[in-house]
Amino acid sequence: RMNEKEHHAEPGRIIQISRICGELAVSRALGDRDFKAAYNRAKDSGTESVVRWEGPCFLPYPESHDRFFKGDLVSSTAEIQVECIGRKGAFDEFLLLACDGLWDVMDADDAVRVTRGLLFEKKWSAKEAAARLAELAIHLGSSDNITVIVISFSSVK
Repeated sequence: RMNEKEHHAEPGRIIQISRICGELAVSRALGDRDFKAAYNRAKDSGTESVVRWEGPCFLPYPESHDRFFKGDLVSSTAEIQVECIGRKGAFDEFLLLACDGLWDVMDADDAVRVTRGLLFEKKWSAKEAAARLAELAIHLGSSDNITVIVISFSSVK
């Protein structure tokens, strides 16, 4: 079950953050064993085919929930999208990668608008734009880890 937590980015704006069982904002490949079926499988089951497991007691379950899950709640399997940059009809300016330290305080539209302005109007490098986005996240009150990577596909700088 996904719960949404509200964060205020600036007056009059609310950013919705979806969390896994009210706990995780992002899926982690190696950790968070409380959300993995293999760790939570009954110790005496003796079979690898058991996929239904009882969830940890610290999760905020709704009254109607039986506290059992099927399979992993988080996965290390990457979601991949392939794009052909420069093909006719496609207009790709840059790639913006960031962790939830940025997304907790800034929505994607604002991040793209700021990045586009820094790269194409102010002629900043991708490295400078990434650093500025991280600074903005701190200024907006992010209390999480902040990592921002900008890859420019243009020949601006």
